[in-house]
Amino acid sequence: MNFIELAKNRYTTKRYNPKEKIADEDILKLQEILRLSPSSINSQPWKFTFIADEATKRELARVSYHNEEKINECSHIIVFSAIDDVDKFEQELLANLPEGSINYYHRHVKPFGETAIKAWFRHQVYLSLGFFLGACASMGIDSTPMEGIQATIYDDFLGQEGYKTLFAVAIGYRNPEDTNQPSIRPKSRLGLANVIKVV
Repeated sequence: MNFIELAKNRYTTKRYNPKEKIADEDILKLQEILRLSPSSINSQPWKFTFIADEATKRELARVSYHNEEKINECSHIIVFSAIDDVDKFEQELLANLPEGSINYYHRHVKPFGETAIKAWFRHQVYLSLGFFLGACASMGIDSTPMEGIQATIYDDFLGQEGYKTLFAVAIGYRNPEDTNQPSIRPKSRLGLANVIKVV
């Protein structure tokens, strides 16, 4: 299937088949795909936590608002976190990058202060999300990106140190009765002229 067809058929899954789990080899592929995600100056200011343990999923589901059922039914959830310690980033990640990358950071990111730096970190994590959702679709794996979670409770439960949860993604295989799938509810998108400008 080409990417246009994947884009037409990929959707935010609302109901999963709890009996169908993703194979370990496919989880390893998804982990490697996230490791290879693009980021500005190859900064990689992120951490990805894969959770398959049912008890852990239940605990996180309880603090995930309307996403509770999805988390309990899906195969895995992945928690996407951004580094939240500028010194840690500069000492452990930035210091290992090429001189050109270091210079870019010091000239075009750091002068704007801590709030802007942390926003820049978060932007990189969102880049990895798009990469990940496309990868899942290419592997026939359904997905649900979820910002509707209590991120600070996730941090406490997972023992995050120096990182903060931004969002999570449920992955698995759809329940055939999921009414959100495009074969039942066609995708609704703005027209090309509304979103594309050619100059």
